[in-house]
Amino acid sequence: MRLDRYVSMSAGVPRRKAGGIIRRGRVTVNGRRCTDPRTRIAVSSDVVGLDGDPLRQPGHLTLMMNKPTGCISATRSQIHETVLDHVPEALRHSKLAPVGRLDKDTTGLLLLTTDGGLSHKLTHPKRKVQKVYIASLKSPLVEDAVERFANGITLADGTVCRPATLRVLDPLQVEVTLTEGRFHQVKRMLGVVDGHVTSLRRVRVGPIELDRSLELGTVRRLSAEELDMLSQQLSLAEPAADAP
Repeated sequence: MRLDRYVSMSAGVPRRKAGGIIRRGRVTVNGRRCTDPRTRIAVSSDVVGLDGDPLRQPGHLTLMMNKPTGCISATRSQIHETVLDHVPEALRHSKLAPVGRLDKDTTGLLLLTTDGGLSHKLTHPKRKVQKVYIASLKSPLVEDAVERFANGITLADGTVCRPATLRVLDPLQVEVTLTEGRFHQVKRMLGVVDGHVTSLRRVRVGPIELDRSLELGTVRRLSAEELDMLSQQLSLAEPAADAP
């Protein structure tokens, strides 16, 4: 494959732009700088880098981010910092987008992918993919909070939530497991049982757990093992028929 085509497909940029990137000396092949877009490479064995970081092989890209506070789960914004601002340029792709969303002040596990099918499956309500959060509280919850979560909390606006799991880690910290994703849902559910949330962190989506070694505001590719776990769980959670 020609180098400019590889860079275009891997970085999600037009081929002409990929050629310019190569000619400016930003691309390496097996550690050596290459400035000729016509260079032929072996996709299966050659390692292509951009600005010192390895480029992914052409195909879908799925990342794990340890999302910091202060950025929104969007691909672009003229007002706010977005999660994509924390993705290294070598991993940016025109189709890379967050899977679902985390609130601006919520930290932790956020998946980003170029695979629209995977994103749809992970966020489809019928698949009931579990999402686990750790919430810190200003004061303890009411005594029957665990039971009320298990029965399905009714929010202040009358919305009835699916049954959820609430585990009290200590009087001021709880773990919440949901299978849906409504606006500010964890905070609103805890508010019903007298829980004022001071911080919220997501630690798991389906079988994927937040990598504890991943610093806030950084990303890494999902491993082949993690992608296999996702695929297996989503196939087991296949609904009878996807809603349009």
